[in-house]
Amino acid sequence: MSNVSFDQSPRVSKAWIALRRLDKNDDRVVALREVSIPPAAEVNKVIQIITTTFGLNSSDVIFKVQNNRGCLIPLNSSIPGNSKHMPFVLEVAKIFQHVRPEPRTVPMTVINKSMKTRLQTIEQRIQRLEELLPQIELRRNEKQSQEIECLNQKLRFLHKRMQMVDSLSWKGVLTRAPLW
Repeated sequence: MSNVSFDQSPRVSKAWIALRRLDKNDDRVVALREVSIPPAAEVNKVIQIITTTFGLNSSDVIFKVQNNRGCLIPLNSSIPGNSKHMPFVLEVAKIFQHVRPEPRTVPMTVINKSMKTRLQTIEQRIQRLEELLPQIELRRNEKQSQEIECLNQKLRFLHKRMQMVDSLSWKGVLTRAPLW
């Protein structure tokens, strides 16, 4: 019987990466290096390893890693190993480098018209509120007077009940025997 043991410890992943500097308007591959990525390394650590391997400044650039088919691969510790003949391509690009602004699709006249109509509706609402302001004050005063009247009725009722309770006095005899 043979003794076969499997190594349970995670191994360092080694990947070949080709560097393409799009931030310097260079489409050709500048460097090809082997990068060792430790297992369970965080993304920041992986980026730091790549920047030190290629001598890059990562403060104002973006890294895009693509496999040999051109698919993007996430920059983390689970980057699979590959060969020197089929390396991953690391593209270094400026932030928003490939974004081309398009001319406005909505002409300014349409925007101006919509803003004017909004402004007119707001002005009309304000004028209507200013016209209704005296009526709103009257309604508020009427509601307050109704609430005050309702509270006065409740107070009178409570006062009558308190008068009735105060008028009762102890006669000194229990009319029924207690149950204790």
